[in-house]
Formats: sequence, C-alpha cells, structure tokens
Amino acid sequence: MTQITGQSDPSAFSGRLRQRLTELGAAVVSIYPDGACELLGPHRWEHGLIVGASPFAAALRNHRDGLFDNAGRRVNLSPGLTLVPMHNALSREHAGSHPGTAPVIAALLLGKDILASEQLARVCDARETDLQAAVTRFDTDVLMSEHETDRLAQVIGWMARDAADLGWRLHELHDLSWELAGSYEELSLLYKLSTSMVVDHPPQDFLEQACAEMREVVGLRWLAIQLSPTEPGFDELSVPVCVDSESSYDLVGIRKIGVQLIEAMGGRTDPVILDDAKVLGIPGLERFAHSLLVTPLHVDGKPLGLLYGADKVDAGSGFSTVDSKLCASLGSSLSIYLKNVLLYEDMHSMFMGTLHALSTTIDAKDSYTQGHSERVALMSKQLAEAAGLDPHTVQRVYLSGLVHDVGKIGVPEAVLTKPGKLTKEEYDLVKMHPETGARILEGIRQMQDLIPGVLYHHESWDGNGYPHGLAGRDIPLFGRILGLADAFDAMSSDRTYRHAMPMHKVLDEVRRCSGIQFDPELADVFIKLDFTTYLNMIESHHDLKRSA
Repeated sequence: MTQITGQSDPSAFSGRLRQRLTELGAAVVSIYPDGACELLGPHRWEHGLIVGASPFAAALRNHRDGLFDNAGRRVNLSPGLTLVPMHNALSREHAGSHPGTAPVIAALLLGKDILASEQLARVCDARETDLQAAVTRFDTDVLMSEHETDRLAQVIGWMARDAADLGWRLHELHDLSWELAGSYEELSLLYKLSTSMVVDHPPQDFLEQACAEMREVVGLRWLAIQLSPTEPGFDELSVPVCVDSESSYDLVGIRKIGVQLIEAMGGRTDPVILDDAKVLGIPGLERFAHSLLVTPLHVDGKPLGLLYGADKVDAGSGFSTVDSKLCASLGSSLSIYLKNVLLYEDMHSMFMGTLHALSTTIDAKDSYTQGHSERVALMSKQLAEAAGLDPHTVQRVYLSGLVHDVGKIGVPEAVLTKPGKLTKEEYDLVKMHPETGARILEGIRQMQDLIPGVLYHHESWDGNGYPHGLAGRDIPLFGRILGLADAFDAMSSDRTYRHAMPMHKVLDEVRRCSGIQFDPELADVFIKLDFTTYLNMIESHHDLKRSA
C-alpha cells in the first residue's frame, strides 16, 4: 500500500528541531528513566564536558520527576545549568540501547553562572580536568544570561509542543494514508471484477479471475471459492482454487474442506477470522491452513457458498479488519454475480426447453422425421466446431439448427406425410418453409442471428437451390452449415418415399456433391467427423417410434 514518507516523517521534523537548537548554542540530550543520558547530534566541547560526568548524572537523578513530568518547562539542575524537557513522542526512535523505554529529549542550556558554580568544580574533579583551564576554554558565546535562558526556554517549550502536535497529526495522516490505500485497492479490485461480471460468459473464468486477484491483494497462500453443493444451478461449475505459485496443494482436499466449512459456518453471513483453524475440528485442515479467513456468499438469506483463504504470505502478519472488510465487499459482489448466474441459467434453460419443444412439435407433424431438428442441430454444431468457429458462434449454429424447419408449421400435414412424389404445387408449398420460418423469427430480437440458417439451408453451392438461388460464398455461413447437416440427415433417415441410405453411401454422396450442392471446404471437414453420437441419437429416435 502507499504510505507517507520523507517530509511527512515525524522523526525528520524532530531532527530539524534539534539542529536549530544546536545552532542557538543549546545541546540536545536524551534522558532515560534509569538516569542514563547521552548527547544527540553535534555539540560543543562545553556540553561534552558536563554530560556524562557523575555530578551531572546525580543532578539528573535528583530532578527526575521534574524532567519526566514538565515537558516544555525549564528545570534548573544547578546555577547556570538548565534543562528544558520536550515531549516524549518526539524521541521514541532514540530508545536505541534502552529498548522498551521512552526517553525524554531535553535542551541543555548553559548560563553565565556556571563558571563560578560548585557544580562545574565537581564536574572537573570527576573528569580530572583543571578547573581554571576549563573556565578559560569555555566559549562565552554559549553562555546565556538569566533573561536569555528564560526566553529561550519559553520558545523551546512552544516548539516542543508544536512539534509534538505536528507529530501526532502526521501519525494520523500516516494511518489515513494506509486506510486510503486499502480503500483504493478495494475499489480497484471491485471495479476490475465488476467489468468482468458478464453472465453469458463462462462463470468458471470469472470465478478463477476473482480468486487470483483477491489472493494477490490480500496476500494469501491460497484462496478458494466453494459453491453450495445443494444448489442444482451450480452443477456445471467446478470449484476454482487459486494457489500461491511457489507452492502446490491438494486441490481436491481443499474442496472437501470447503464443503465441510459450509456446514461449519451454518447460517453465518459475516466474514470470520480464525487465527487457529484447528478450532473447527475439520480432519486434515491443519495440512492446508494455520489461520483462515472465511466469507459466506449469500443472497436474501440463501447460502450460495464460501470465499475462503489461508495464511498470509507475510508470516509476520495475521488477518486484519481491512482484510475482512475487503473480503466482505468482494463476497457481496460475488454473491450478486452468482445470483445472476442462477437467474441466467434458469432463463437459458427455459429458452432451450422452449426451442426443443418447438422443434419437437414441428417434427411431430411427420412421424418419419421425428428427431430431425435435434439431429441437424447436433451435426451442425459438430461441423461448426471442427471448422474452427468460436464457442459462441457454435452455440448459435446449434440453436439455428433446432429451429431451421420452423416454417413447416405453414405446410399442410398431408403434403409433409405424402408417401408418393409431390406435385409441382405441393413442392412449391414445401419450398416456402424457409421464408415462412424467417418471418416467424424476425420479430424475436434474440433470434435475429439465427435467421440466415433458417432462410438459406436449402440454397445450393452451384446456385440451383431455393428460395433465392444464391451461390458459393454468397450463401451465409449458417445456411451452408445447416444445408449440409440437413441433407445428411435426410439421406441417413427413413422417409415416406424411401428407406435410409447406409452411412458409407451417404458419405460418398457428400463427397460427390462437394462443390455442387455443398461448400467444398465444409464437405471435406464433415466427412471426417465422428458420427457415434449421431448414430446413437438415430437409434434412440427409432426406439421412441416403436414404443409410440
């Protein structure tokens, strides 16, 4: 996450304060509760002589309470020797050799009275330094009058309090920057995932992306989405598990744990942080996780599954409320997405059921063509896949195959089931079914792209087909695919006027008509298809006829 550095560092401010005090002739010292004292930063010879000497240490001990309780106020240790304690928060970084303690930073001021003080004599004795020589060496510019000491002590107090206040403000700003960074990452993740929430695309792809993105943002060893095993709408989805790239896990085991976690969570709706996953009592869980973050997925009280992940990659940190909040936000978005997936699946199932019912109704007009539309749809789909079309187009070809003969609703049943040769008038009625079917579908917005297959599946590569006599690539692709599949099924199944042709003869006929009736490229692909499923479907439809 982004954090504030440089000029926003409180220790940098206190460093500037110490530098300015030194320029004013004061020394800066760090004083610990045990009486230890050390000079901080540059200092003059005079200060070095006094600080550390045993008489100075004794004076500190005598005034200990005043030093730690009077931040910003002057403390007179002896004539000419004054300390002005500053706020502890300015100097926590100076604990140094005294870990676990908070020192007091103080300004050391020397007054003119020190030259004749008994304290200086004791310091010189302790340092084994000649007193007169020391007095001679003192820089009088460092020594302040009583009035100067009072004024400077007052200014130092103000500066210390301002520095402390600024330090806390910067500390709050630092914390806020982390919160904002976390919020940005949360919004960025949610926006990125929301743009991928397209329910007519494979849900598996989106759920895997959500796992990968979330695992990286939170910094987990692994993250998984377990969908409710009791929800039939999820039957086609396997559970995606995203695992840290440096490790490998038993994905089947993680999924089994997910099922047990769903039971363990019961009806909970809020994220749960488990610092010790053993408390769940799930056998084998310790092999996969020490700590767990579990977020229930639900909509309107209905459980949809879980989002659950294990162990922070940074071993020194555990799950935080920020992690929990982020998972809760993502969980809400995932829950809405999964609800939409279920709604889409219901609508899709109803749509497909309607199309199958429609195709069955059409085929029922002629018992000899029972199952024809489903078989044409199947072979059209297989041909489209083998020709390299994308999955969405393949699915639309399949749907076009289901309704390709919908226009036969307008053809009299007596004509469709006539055992002998049709008259010209009767054949003209049959030839109207592609245009009739196109008119039926043109008012349904969701089926507009299916119309070319319905309208042109009786066109011929050489231009001798109907209804418009199109030739070659002027025939839309859907029409060329369905036309080949339709003719193949017509030759392979019984009709009122003849029996089905053997498979090898049907394929010979496809080869012979390549470049005449059929698109030659599609014909070459078609004869290489696997017809096992088609033959099983033929047998199934024969059984239905026999049992009718």
